[in-house]
Amino acid sequence: MITCVEMQEVEAAAFARGASAEALMEKVGRRMASVILRDHVEPGRVIAFLGKGHNAGDALVVARHLKDAGWAVEVRTRLSPEEMAPLTRKKWEELGEEVSGFRRGAFLLLDGLLGIGASGVLREPLAGLAQEMNALRRTAGARTVAMDLPSGLDADTGEAGVVVADWTFTVGIPKKGLVADSATNFVGRLELIEVEELPVSETGDALTTASTVRSLLPPRPFSFHKGQAGRVTIIAGSPGLVGAAVLCAQGALRAGGGLITLLVEECDIEKMLRLVPPEIMVKARPDDWREIKADAIVIGPGLGRDSQIAFRLIEYLEAVALPTILDADGLNMIADARRLDLLKEDVLVTPHPGELQRLVPAEGTRAERALQFTDRCPATLLFKGARTIVTQADEPLFYNTTGNPGMATGGQGDTLSGVLGSLVAGGLTLIDAARAGAWLTGRAAEVALLAGRSELSLTPSDIGRHLGL
Repeated sequence: MITCVEMQEVEAAAFARGASAEALMEKVGRRMASVILRDHVEPGRVIAFLGKGHNAGDALVVARHLKDAGWAVEVRTRLSPEEMAPLTRKKWEELGEEVSGFRRGAFLLLDGLLGIGASGVLREPLAGLAQEMNALRRTAGARTVAMDLPSGLDADTGEAGVVVADWTFTVGIPKKGLVADSATNFVGRLELIEVEELPVSETGDALTTASTVRSLLPPRPFSFHKGQAGRVTIIAGSPGLVGAAVLCAQGALRAGGGLITLLVEECDIEKMLRLVPPEIMVKARPDDWREIKADAIVIGPGLGRDSQIAFRLIEYLEAVALPTILDADGLNMIADARRLDLLKEDVLVTPHPGELQRLVPAEGTRAERALQFTDRCPATLLFKGARTIVTQADEPLFYNTTGNPGMATGGQGDTLSGVLGSLVAGGLTLIDAARAGAWLTGRAAEVALLAGRSELSLTPSDIGRHLGL
């Protein structure tokens, strides 16, 4: 993550090495357009909202590429060409004639009003354009795409947002303010537009992106077999809560686990066999969980908080050093017992805010609460939320970039736990599995919407079906 001043220094150094502002603008705009076209096969309608600076130039390059792909393209500004930066004016001329008319595809708004060089309150005439964008988003079904950052937002602190973006294409290096709690509802989905001339720092807090996940999940060798994919054991489900166990097992299956075993109470075996995919082995839980053999164990979804179950969990965690994912009731039982000491290096915990508060009562921002947890526990933390945070002691905070509000449904965490189990069983470290799992499930939610689901109709089962697509 970087501040505005640091970003300006990085850009100045790139120009000193011979990069040109126009070449960078063309590269950035082309890559932004390619992301839009990746997710919108059918041509739609786009309106570019322009200020006078280079963010407006980026928006114009994006609009030109969309126009070439058959999109209807319009421009909105309250400035004359003479008031714009010379390079931005040139890109407006290169866009050529606007193309109006109905298109069946998406309706997008490009926020090119202000960049990181601006400060203070958004003033007229740009304030009026910002309100127009927000109104179209509320009333006309438009989605707003911000060039580098939503106009009005302080890129250092995440405060004072004005334009509400659904998608923010941050250029080169992420800005610190974009991941602030106060910025989440203005930034929306984050997309890092990588630019070779603006290298991303290898130190400090970072985003988890598509390129990150690709590096963590290289192609399997042709001779790969199920033993190498790993054995996942899931301890989940209880009377009335069998659905959580089913979703967890489905997530593990779709994430590539080689052998997946679901351990349930003996009275639930017949019911489970009717509900889970046939690839899942369903067996009765042993009395002593320390006897379980696996490459990764998932404990908690729908498990309940029975005292005998809690005893077995604590007994297991005290004795065993297997990679373990603790979720839901698994976390609650640790909180009930006040046994934070059991959350050791071989444990990955996946709390939502309420569960984390029960484990480690704390105040502050999400980032501050994550750090307070890792100060007390060596376990790996996946802190769920609209901007999921993954970290562990002595590591940076890694912010997930994928997902959408359709994931606000019970059962999403159960699917995620199964995904994590398979990624760990397949050989990833706990922190790498957490980063990849959060990104993959969020991306699956996005793909499900592209395939026809809505934010209201999206279900955890949809996430499982769209993993890997």
